[in-house]
Amino acid sequence: MHEFEEMKKKISKDKNFSCAQYKDPYLKRRFAIRMRATATKSYRMYMELLDTNPEEYPILLNVLTVNVTEFFRDTSVFEEVKRVLGIAIKAKQEAHRNSMRIWSAGCSNGSEAYTIAMLSDHILGTETNSFKVSIYATDIDDGSLKRGRDGIYKPDLLKGVKKPYLQKYFNEVEGDYQVTNATKNMVTFKRNDLINERPLPMMDMIFCRNVVIYFSRELQEKLFMNFYRSLNDGGYFVMGKTETLVGEARDKFIPVNNKERIYQKLVK
Repeated sequence: MHEFEEMKKKISKDKNFSCAQYKDPYLKRRFAIRMRATATKSYRMYMELLDTNPEEYPILLNVLTVNVTEFFRDTSVFEEVKRVLGIAIKAKQEAHRNSMRIWSAGCSNGSEAYTIAMLSDHILGTETNSFKVSIYATDIDDGSLKRGRDGIYKPDLLKGVKKPYLQKYFNEVEGDYQVTNATKNMVTFKRNDLINERPLPMMDMIFCRNVVIYFSRELQEKLFMNFYRSLNDGGYFVMGKTETLVGEARDKFIPVNNKERIYQKLVK
């Protein structure tokens, strides 16, 4: 246990990466992945490897921060998201507003952000030129952001994409699929550290799915309130199906669909 704590401090010191944001069981599982891959038998040996092999740190940080995701992950969630998006867009139009801001926080490879873009475009139909949906996809991992900007995906990540969507929003490139430029233009990828940086402001909808489950309860409470403050009144928050609102945020949101973990910010 002493060496485990020492390694957390080392990573935080060497790379300004706060291990304290994660639960210990998660860190131990992730450390074990790299220790097995490098045949190091103890935390002490692995720390020595980090000091002697400059190529190991980027790999470790990638393992710590990247969660593999796919298009339309959890189909039932996105069926409900489509319904809620339609309601939100209609409300904007009735209020004579022609834009919406959506944040995909902890966006990983960008598949969630592009899923939201496809749904938004489908809902708008012929009105796409008169209503602008801006999606901001953020992550702490530069490799993930690059994959998102490139917008090229293996077929296995698109198994949840219906054929009409595949034909309209992707181009086949040497056996892979690339998001069309029109869809790419709806999404802005940028680096953002959810823990240490200010949340993006004035959002109408925030997605943060399967991210906070790895964080301590204290940090979860902080993040949920950050998202609350980031949302416009009546804005929506979508979280992972295994995640639960904790702390002050429980009284700040009302459930739109509790099963699918979709909530709405209470109007003051």
